Amino acid sequence: MEGMTMTKKNWTNIVVLGAGFFLLFTAFQTTGFVQTFTIKSFLSPKCNNVNGSFHDGGIEISTWLANNIGYISLCIIYVFAAIGGWASVSIVAVFGPRVCLIISGALYVLYIAILIRPYLPAIFIGAAVLGAGAGVLWTAQGQIMIQNSSKKRMGTTSNIFWLMLQSSLPIGGMIFFAILISTNSSSCISRTINSITFGVLTALGAAGIIVLFFIQNSSQTGVSSEKAGVNEEDETRASKPLLLGSGENKVTETKTRAAVMALVNAVKLLFTFNMGCLCLTFIYTGYELNFWSGVFGNIIGNVPTFMKYNIGIAAAFVGVGEMVAGALFGILGQYTNKFGRDVVVLLGMLVHLLTFLLIFFNMPDNAINTPVSEEDSKGYLFNPSIIYLVHLCAFLLGFADSIFNTQLYSLIGVLYPTDDLSAPAIALFKFFQSITAAVGFLTSTFLALKWQLLILTVLATTGTLSFAVVEWKHRRMSQRGSN
Repeated sequence: MEGMTMTKKNWTNIVVLGAGFFLLFTAFQTTGFVQTFTIKSFLSPKCNNVNGSFHDGGIEISTWLANNIGYISLCIIYVFAAIGGWASVSIVAVFGPRVCLIISGALYVLYIAILIRPYLPAIFIGAAVLGAGAGVLWTAQGQIMIQNSSKKRMGTTSNIFWLMLQSSLPIGGMIFFAILISTNSSSCISRTINSITFGVLTALGAAGIIVLFFIQNSSQTGVSSEKAGVNEEDETRASKPLLLGSGENKVTETKTRAAVMALVNAVKLLFTFNMGCLCLTFIYTGYELNFWSGVFGNIIGNVPTFMKYNIGIAAAFVGVGEMVAGALFGILGQYTNKFGRDVVVLLGMLVHLLTFLLIFFNMPDNAINTPVSEEDSKGYLFNPSIIYLVHLCAFLLGFADSIFNTQLYSLIGVLYPTDDLSAPAIALFKFFQSITAAVGFLTSTFLALKWQLLILTVLATTGTLSFAVVEWKHRRMSQRGSN
């Protein structure tokens, strides 16, 4: 959109989009962080002052299944997100980004509402439906950002949206903390508290969908011309780069063809040297995503010496870490990236490796997928486990996660600057990240904590080295071109 300036309506759309996602992901990110523990508590006879075993709707279920329902549902979400992501471009092309944004966002709210009164078949079906809609949500979000941002202001609008989105997890974590504190639920989460928690989160998500209704269609907004020579027809085309041709059928046909070409280009791109290396980094970001977003909170809940409201505090610290690193290496990237993206990613790897070591020393090995006794509430070095160290690790997990993601987007943007390459590159990023996150949630149902941390350590090392190789190659080619 060179030569164009943003109107008041464009800015309003960006802010409304950010506000809607803030509310929606305050609900969903908090849900992902706490759901494995809360579902288990809901089904637990101990937490509900009854005798017997775990029950779901009057049907007895195994202890293993009750402990891992949250992991399994998150695994389903990411599997369907990986698969559905490839069809999302075509779906958004046919129905339009605004409609797709609202409908796919409503699927998130539906899933959260199911957890008010968890029922196994509904949880798993809801997870599949949500996962299928996740790719559509983010594709629609990207199109609305593009349609309402000038080329000159794309960085500014992206940072505004990112900041509003990342502030959702600290707020959601503190909401969970406040609910448990106000109801004196320090050691267990009863069915009543579970219903209150997910009732509040459902209401927040629904409020986010209502906010998204106020986004105006691209036909109602437009990026206005900075130069007097641009007429209204050219201006409309500039503000809607994907709407080509004359007539609705031709527009849809063109956009669908572009979606098919994006898939073809993605397959071709996958077999290039740079993308092959970056896939190792994508895989790491998926595995550590599963750890901080769904596993870490459950570990805290499974340690009886920790008050359960610490799950909410930890979620808030993860979010603060994401925001701090995002500000340092995203918003202020023009200053911090002068050291090189490889150096920044190396910092992220070192922070994560330190964090994994501290978790290994501090947290019980079996707490990843089952409650432990008070006698076993210890790590390999610290006895008992130290809650302040847990919150430090939560901050560091978010901090390093943000480093990897901001630097990956930065490098992808440099390596694949054109539309026909950037879209397939991002699609591959999301595909490998989602698939690996799903694998991580699945392995969390049977692997002890030390093995998960070992896998994370190996993947962090290989992912960082492969990223550095691509960065060094790009730097040499850039220097050779300038000479």
